[in-house]
Amino acid sequence: MITRADIDKLSALSRLKLTEDEAVRMQGDMTSILAYVDKLKAAVGTETGPIMSANKNVMREDADPHQSGEFTDRLVALAPRRETTKEGSFVKVKKILGGSQ
Repeated sequence: MITRADIDKLSALSRLKLTEDEAVRMQGDMTSILAYVDKLKAAVGTETGPIMSANKNVMREDADPHQSGEFTDRLVALAPRRETTKEGSFVKVKKILGGSQ
C-alpha cells in the first residue's frame, strides 16, 4: 500500500508539484501497479519457475581491479566543480536530497 506520505516523498524527489487530485490519483495508480507486480511475482513460467526470480549477475567479474585511488586525482581534476580539503579532493554536485522545496 502506497501512503500519501510516500507520494509526497516521491513527488519531492522527482521535483514534481502535484495537485491534490493528482496526488490522490497517483496514490491509486501506484497501489494498482504494485498489486499487479505482486501478481507477476506469483506467476510461474512453464520452464523457468517464477518469472520475476530470474535475477543473475550479467556483469563480468573484476579479474584485474586497479589500485584504489589510482585515478582519483585525474577524475576529480576533470569535474566542473571540485573542492580540496584536508580530508581530500571532492567533486561538488548540486544537493538534491534532504532539502525542502
